[in-house]
Amino acid sequence: MSKAAFRIVLFFSVFAAFGSALAQTYSRADQLKIADNARRLVRDRYLTNLEVLTHYEANQPFEVLQSQLNGLLKDAFRNREVLVYNEFRPGSNAYTTVEEYVKDARIFSSGKPVTNTLTLDEARYRISRTQDGFPFVSLYVEKRVQGVGKQGKTFRFQNQVEFRIRFVFDPALNAFHSFKIAGITKVDAWPSDAFALKPGDLEQAEKNENDLFTTLTSITESLKKVLPAGSTRLGLDRFTYNRCGINDPLSDRIFATLHSCLQKQAAVAVVPTTHRTDSLLWIRGYYREDLNNLRLVAEVFDARTNRVLAKIENTTLPLAWISGQNLRLKPAQYQQVLAFQDTLRQHFVAGATPLTVEIRTDRGRTGVEYWPGNQITIEARVNRPGHLRLLYVLADGTKTLLENDFEIRADQVNRYVPIAPDASFFCAEPFGTEYLLAYASQTAFCPIPAKPNSRLYLRHENGYALLVGSLTETLTALRCTIPPHQVAEDRIQITTRTVAR
Repeated sequence: MSKAAFRIVLFFSVFAAFGSALAQTYSRADQLKIADNARRLVRDRYLTNLEVLTHYEANQPFEVLQSQLNGLLKDAFRNREVLVYNEFRPGSNAYTTVEEYVKDARIFSSGKPVTNTLTLDEARYRISRTQDGFPFVSLYVEKRVQGVGKQGKTFRFQNQVEFRIRFVFDPALNAFHSFKIAGITKVDAWPSDAFALKPGDLEQAEKNENDLFTTLTSITESLKKVLPAGSTRLGLDRFTYNRCGINDPLSDRIFATLHSCLQKQAAVAVVPTTHRTDSLLWIRGYYREDLNNLRLVAEVFDARTNRVLAKIENTTLPLAWISGQNLRLKPAQYQQVLAFQDTLRQHFVAGATPLTVEIRTDRGRTGVEYWPGNQITIEARVNRPGHLRLLYVLADGTKTLLENDFEIRADQVNRYVPIAPDASFFCAEPFGTEYLLAYASQTAFCPIPAKPNSRLYLRHENGYALLVGSLTETLTALRCTIPPHQVAEDRIQITTRTVAR
């Protein structure tokens, strides 16, 4: 017997034991408690975690999802081996573990977001006991899964499913607890004796403890009210702690959850940062502590007018929720990054210049991140012929001069030009917050000394041109031109990340 066939036999043997359950009488009050706990489990622990897992950005390796996946399994399932109906594997392979299901969803969509919807407002419930005497509740809903597949074609699955949820009754406390999913199976119809929760039954239940999902759900509802009528596409920038620009697990979680909420609640298509255009409205924001809670700020930004159209603030999420999820509020490199950004600000020459420069990566200009082995592509655009100097600062402070005095010809003006097209740049250690600094001038740049000295010099090592000296001396030297002339500047903050072990 094949492994897949054995799984199917085992799965339906287990469910047969559930299916032959003995009827059990519960009071109406007990039925409501059990059904509400089952609904919360599926909505708050299963669906919320699944939505996050299927809304991570495509360029992130699957290993990055492991912590979130472990959270889903721990919070919602009896164990890692629980089998669930897998729409992405029709036929005899239709039941897999949760981990295999998440992998299949990301493979099927090539890492693009997959939206999961459960009709929980129309759910039906049936409470029983197994032949061994263990209580369980069946929750019946319609499950809808949709997204865009490998060939760019929209896919949509719609099935009736049953969540089998085991729980424990403690007579000493007169309480039901330890609700965990024991399996998810496809069904043809809901049993005639399954009951529903009425709107009045849910009023008190909705006054639940706040978490990230309910917080971002509230923010999305507020955003819907301020978005211009007819908005169908939005850009979404990453929220980071105090606008520091560092991508980390908490910013990942906020991005994926808000991405899902915007698509489902606001019915808008969320455009990746790599497809950013000035014609789109963008949602951007940040978060920081506010006494014992988290202050989340979301802004609707119009790039065409460079104006913030609306600002939404929420302070309902307790900081205890973050620590309870084993997440950090402040990124590990926060103070180091603040110091670097402060130095950049001190040496930035304010004011408009006739010459302008803009750089971009293959992953856009904001929220840019790379993982080990990813190739990095850089392009620059200027509005006049001139000279370009480009510096890459690694997470450990190493300063690599990518272009020393690259000349932009008249026929290259106002279009993006590849930087160092003959070289290949790949993400490797050290990992952390890094910077791409660009300087453009209409006259040639000053040469950088090659002879070692106490201030600054250029050293060639393993095919790279490294600047040796303080950041202050480096920034001063990079702006030097012959003769002295105004210099245009641009920069991009990049996060290079590796999988935590």
